[in-house]
Amino acid sequence: MYLSAAVTQVFAALMVFAVVLFTDWGVAVSLAVSIPVALAFCVGFLPYSMGLWVAIEYWTDVKNREPWVDPRA
Repeated sequence: MYLSAAVTQVFAALMVFAVVLFTDWGVAVSLAVSIPVALAFCVGFLPYSMGLWVAIEYWTDVKNREPWVDPRA
């Protein structure tokens, strides 16, 4: 979850800077465009971040030779 939160916050911050620097929209239009884009990014990125997190957790468990990772005889 931390990965998803961090990436989403960075994306939202970059989007705000892009809207402020490259458009001349008012506050209402900026929010009307930015909020749905940020929400769609959150929903779209969440499964990938969860999969990456599980892969990293599994890799560290294998590397640290956790007992549950060993094949059963």
